[in-house]
Amino acid sequence: MNASSKNEDGTQNWERFRYIHGEVFRSIHSLLTHASNISRLFWPPIGRGKNGAKKEERGRILRERVGLPNENHPLKKRTLRDHLEHFDERIDSWRETSARKNYAQDLIGPQNMIQGLDPADMMRWYDPDRKRFMFRGEEFDMQELVSAINELLPTLNKAAEAAETELRGRKS
Repeated sequence: MNASSKNEDGTQNWERFRYIHGEVFRSIHSLLTHASNISRLFWPPIGRGKNGAKKEERGRILRERVGLPNENHPLKKRTLRDHLEHFDERIDSWRETSARKNYAQDLIGPQNMIQGLDPADMMRWYDPDRKRFMFRGEEFDMQELVSAINELLPTLNKAAEAAETELRGRKS
């Protein structure tokens, strides 16, 4: 689907433009939140005591069952989600560290569409052609994340079927 914010006569429909623009960033945030939930199942944050050990064991068992590595998997990375979830803290950091105090947020387009801003002054920027999300100078590959989820789904289905078969075998 190619969402357009143009009226039939070719003029810009600014209300539609703002709606589509907002949906892009809401969708990205939703994707990252759901990916983070998956991530926390397989690579739980390390806690203390008995609960920490339980979570760590659960993550290890789940990774083994579906054949995920302990390290270096796109789903393990939660940095961008953390940036968006703790946006208030990132704004505080920007205010304290920005040299020129220029600020750009929620941009959609190629990385070179605005010139002269420090990368750290650009809060949320999505380049749909490259499928990259930039946040304060850090670049994140959205396609890598989506592909990792798509590759995981058949493996999860097989693991779920195997677990179901194993449970039926125990009940017999």
